[in-house]
Parts: sequence; C-alpha cells; structure tokens
Amino acid sequence: MWKFRSAVWLRKTGICAAVAVLLCGCGGQEEPDEIVAIESEEGDETAYEFAEAQIGDVEEVLKITCKYRQVQEQEVTFPMEGRIVDKVYVEEGDRVKKGQLLAELSSRDLERKIEDLEYRIKRNELLSGYLDTNEEIGLSGLWVNSMFDLYGAPVSAPSEESMEDLKQGYRYQREDIEDALEIDREELERVQQLFQSSRIYAAMDGIIYDIKDDLMGSTSHLDEVVMTVMDTSVSLFETQEPEAASYFREGEAVSMTVSYGSGAGEYLLMPWKMDEWGETQLFEVYQESGDAVLEVGTSGTITIITDRREGVLTIPKAAVKDAGDRKYVYVLNEDDMREVKWVETGLYGDSRVEIKSGLSEGERVILR
Repeated sequence: MWKFRSAVWLRKTGICAAVAVLLCGCGGQEEPDEIVAIESEEGDETAYEFAEAQIGDVEEVLKITCKYRQVQEQEVTFPMEGRIVDKVYVEEGDRVKKGQLLAELSSRDLERKIEDLEYRIKRNELLSGYLDTNEEIGLSGLWVNSMFDLYGAPVSAPSEESMEDLKQGYRYQREDIEDALEIDREELERVQQLFQSSRIYAAMDGIIYDIKDDLMGSTSHLDEVVMTVMDTSVSLFETQEPEAASYFREGEAVSMTVSYGSGAGEYLLMPWKMDEWGETQLFEVYQESGDAVLEVGTSGTITIITDRREGVLTIPKAAVKDAGDRKYVYVLNEDDMREVKWVETGLYGDSRVEIKSGLSEGERVILR
C-alpha cells in the first residue's frame, strides 16, 4: 500500500455535475462505459491510501464460538420430598469414586419397617412349609383312626368327605399365607426403594463442586440439585451451532484460536462423536498450542473455510463500495482526480474480494 497526496482546484459546480452522472448510473438505464470523476471541493487536500489489485486466493470463512468444558457431570439430587438430610460424607473439592456414598436422608423409620417386613415374610414362609407336613400327618391320622377300633378290630376306610374337609382346611390356610406373603413382599420392595432413594451415590469418578450451603440438617426438596460431581479426566470444546454441523467431517481437523488467558494460542480440534450431535457439538483437542494451559470455561473461535477461489484477481474488502445492486471502487486518473469504476465482484472472503471484471492486475484502488 502507498500514501498519495493531491490538491485539486475546481468549482463546486463541477462536483454537482459529477454526482449527477453517478446517480444516473444507479437507475434502470444502461450504464455508460466512461469513468465518472468526482473531484474534491476547492481548497481541500485529501490523503489517499491505496491497495493494488493482485492475483491470489479468496476464502469465505465462518467463525463459531466454542467453550471448553467437562464432558460429563452429575447433578446430585434427592428424589424424595420433606426428609431431613441426616449425613453428608463429602466436602467441596473432594475427589470421589463411582458408587461412593455422598449423603443420606433420615431413614430410621424405613429401616425398622424393613426389619419388620423381613421377619413377617420369613415366618410365613416357614408356616407355608409346615402346612404340607401337617396335612400329611392329618390324612395319616384319619386312616389310622378309621382302620381300627379301640379293641384293635379292623373297620372301614376313612370317608371321602372327611378327607376332603381336611384338605380344604389346609388349602384355605395356604391361600391366606400366600396372600400375606404377596402383600408383604410388595411392601418390602417399595420400602427398600424408598430407603435406597434416601441415599445418593457418585455416578462417576470426579470432584465435588457446588455443595448446597448448610446442607446437613436441611429438608430435602424433590429434584433439587444439592451438589455436582464433575469428571475432570476428559474435557472438550462445545459449540451450539447445529446449522453449521454440515461443514464438519468425521476425522477432519479444524482450526481454533484462543485469544485470552492461560490457554491463548492456535489449536487444531477434531469433531467428537458426530453421530451423537444435536443442538450441541463437541470437539477434542487434536493439536495443542505450545505450553498453553486450557482451563474449564476457556472460550475460543473455530474458523471454517466455507468457500474458496484460487488464482483470481482480488482487492481488499474495504475498497469495494455499494451502489444499490452494483459495486464500484475509487481510483485516481492521470489528472490525479478521484474516479468511480464499476466492478463485478465474485466471492467475498474474510478480508479480500474476488473481482471478475472492471479492474486489471496491478491497478491501484483507493482504500480511504
């Protein structure tokens, strides 16, 4: 780029005429091919900054904000309402293992009920087993009493009616016991589930964060988050741009920049489990940036090339002006007068624009 300074001395009427010609160029009539000159007002000095039309590449890019976070976390809640938090076994910052007991609600009443139900079930199970033996003994007794009288003389066999009465009695007892067992077993399962719900466990290895203030002794509220277990072993960058998902490919890295903080630098990210993408998209760090240290919460910018033109005539975007549906640039003619040149543009890149016609390689345009 070059700096150029020029003073052009003309009447104000010349400016008005030039502007009138320019406005005509924005109408529906066919535009003239000649260059339109717009001169500076008399006595004004204007400094121009130039750029040269060059052959090069134009890239259209999309920038997406991403944030570094843990892949997994457990929001710990009690699935029960109105019970006292009896014990809390962890503190903020503690490292825990999957399955470790974190806290429990008061449940002594549940424990007593479980003990009572278990006792009743065992007792009825024993009684059910005794009924078979007692029935056999009862039937044998009928035969013994029917076959011999008091003097040992043989008599007739026991009647069918007496045997059926005895069996029916035991059948009723069996049904009563089975009904009681079914009710107690269902109740035991329900109470055990309540008891289990009164205890919360870590669902993963991780670190304890955000424990509710004064949790011990407080009253539980259904689904209220009382602490968080964060898995710090795997962290990924997350975006929420589902409409941009089609620009990514499995196994193809994309560039990402972190501008601030301990993680500042350039990175390469790889799409992570694209088959699970929805409203959220995740990326793992494929190539790190020197000694930079990424912290949870770090923000970055992913840059994607969405379109590209190679070996085309280009100028900076700042040089292109709009006139309705047409584009133009400013140049200086041989008389050092600022002029308008109409151009046909192609792809708009991040910093440069493709010029299809209206300029030649090496021609200078005014930036400002």
